[in-house]
Amino acid sequence: FMYILFGNEIVDSEEIKDIIEGQTPFRVDKDLSKGSKREDTIGFQISIDIEELNNIIKEEYELNDMENEELFDEYMILTDEIGVDLEELMPEGAILNVRSYKWDNSEDRIKAVVAVVPEELGEMKLMDITKRLLTQVD
Repeated sequence: FMYILFGNEIVDSEEIKDIIEGQTPFRVDKDLSKGSKREDTIGFQISIDIEELNNIIKEEYELNDMENEELFDEYMILTDEIGVDLEELMPEGAILNVRSYKWDNSEDRIKAVVAVVPEELGEMKLMDITKRLLTQVD
């Protein structure tokens, strides 16, 4: 795990991992912070259980009436939406991006990457870093 310089504070990626796993439905599968090739970036491969998503989808749709493709899209969108809420748990002045990329059928989880950077880096840089992280996952 890495120490990351975040504005004026030093953040331990292990602490961020514990926050994510303790306060959200996500599991951290891998620390990708080194892979960002930046000292000011926290990156993780995260995943969420399909059951967790089904419980949310059931509130609006009849699961049995949905095609697999439709369900897949819904899972991806929902994962990204839930991921946005992670920002509230991050260090002061952090912005983040979550991008789901895969339905892992063997584990029945949706996999995603999350990149967390200081605000001053800006959205464009955040998108670049997210893309870089996506190239480093299965």
